[in-house]
Amino acid sequence: MEQCQLQTNIREDLRKKLEEIRQRVEEVMKIMNGQQGCMLCEIKSIRESAGKLEGLISYYHFQSSLMPYVEELDEIAKAVAALSEKGHGALIVVEKNDLLDSLIGTCSMTGILIGAKISAPLLQSIFYPGNPLHDGAVIIRKGQIVAAGCVLPLSAQKYTSERHKIGTRHRAALGLSERTDALVIVVSEETGQISFAKDGVLHPIDVQLCTKLQQSEVNHADSEQS
Repeated sequence: MEQCQLQTNIREDLRKKLEEIRQRVEEVMKIMNGQQGCMLCEIKSIRESAGKLEGLISYYHFQSSLMPYVEELDEIAKAVAALSEKGHGALIVVEKNDLLDSLIGTCSMTGILIGAKISAPLLQSIFYPGNPLHDGAVIIRKGQIVAAGCVLPLSAQKYTSERHKIGTRHRAALGLSERTDALVIVVSEETGQISFAKDGVLHPIDVQLCTKLQQSEVNHADSEQS
């Protein structure tokens, strides 16, 4: 089973993004010293590169946090990337050290207990619009989808630091991550943005990057064998 353990690729991409930012900062300094150029254009490029860098670092953090608890990280990555692309919302809880027995118990009333191996097609079918389970959360424990259609506790947070309203899925992700050490993945139905909640903080991630890097690694391995 191939996992998304692409730390070398990610480190290379991090270096490239940091180098881009460094070069842009140098251009801004030159413009400040009298060289011709568009300072606002350079600042915009720095902001865009910094956003990509944040997504890359967040994914690396996401990957490192999950790998000790779930082997099927590639299946989760494929599923959320596909859900994001289609504009289907999702809420996926990965249990870590704090057991979620009480939450799983109540889920038998709001959703269903499953007990199936993690797979991208199964996750996508659960969150397909119209499926009676798609508005609830999936709970993953030790490589299995143990429950779906679960209701998570909502966070008291209603707005981001930028005063943007936080949707119900994101408040649910924050709420559980404030109470337990679970890592909660959320896909926005409105924007397709993928984030994860950990310790009461939301982090945007670029899971599509994982699939691109993974394919790059497969192609590299194939070229070495031929």
